[in-house]
Amino acid sequence: MTTAAIVLTGCSDDSTPTVAAPSTATISDAPVAATPPSNPTEVIDIWTPAAVGEIATLKRRLAECGDPNALDPTFGVSAIEFAADFGRTEAIRAILDAGGDVNARSKDRGSALLGAAFFGRPDCVRLLLEAGADPRIVDKNGTNPTTALDVPWEYTQPIIEFLQMSLDREDVEQGRAACRPLIKASLR
Repeated sequence: MTTAAIVLTGCSDDSTPTVAAPSTATISDAPVAATPPSNPTEVIDIWTPAAVGEIATLKRRLAECGDPNALDPTFGVSAIEFAADFGRTEAIRAILDAGGDVNARSKDRGSALLGAAFFGRPDCVRLLLEAGADPRIVDKNGTNPTTALDVPWEYTQPIIEFLQMSLDREDVEQGRAACRPLIKASLR
């Protein structure tokens, strides 16, 4: 079972978000509120199950939290972007089915399509474009899905390592090559 060591887990009872330490526990072992949070600082974690692809947990938590577009308090990223970054097409579908915005923007103005292109996730790129993702979307640095395909490995590798993804240079390059015609076709 995959664990996510850098994504917010559980609920917080103060204004300070918490980050999970590496663990052998699965995400379904993490505590979750049984009802929508009554405390405004309580957080129902939809981001971890989106990133690790635990669809049953994700669907349950999406129903509990009420906002499929909520940004995680630690990284400022939506659940749909985490799902796309980690290549979780079923999680993307679950978020969209729960009313998630295919073009939800992170605090740095990134999107699921930008993340999917950057990490070379062609199945996610295809699904997001079919769902209406904007191929011209631009983040705060001026990166769009097309330019994300050309980010040098020297900049990509540290991000992959930080997120503890099991991707190597060949995976990313092949994935990006498969994403390029999908994005190019969507711009016509």
